[in-house]
Amino acid sequence: MGTMQIVGGAIAWLAGVVVLIKLFQSEGFLKGILGFICMLYTFIWGWQHIGKEELKLKTWMYLWTGAIVLGVVLSFVGASGGGE
Repeated sequence: MGTMQIVGGAIAWLAGVVVLIKLFQSEGFLKGILGFICMLYTFIWGWQHIGKEELKLKTWMYLWTGAIVLGVVLSFVGASGGGE
């Protein structure tokens, strides 16, 4: 179970960094710093701009969201005793 959580965390981290880079490129330095300080802002910004084809966020946002959901599900399974 721990290995899957590590893989999910790595995927979520990578997708978050890619979206953060696109936030810096699209919105500038100040909003990029805000996104770096608060990744929730980056996550929400990514979903708000998923339809813009020039940013190519669709795959990264689906990966990021899927990795977060996977991490939550695996945490519940592990907490319920299924991971022992």
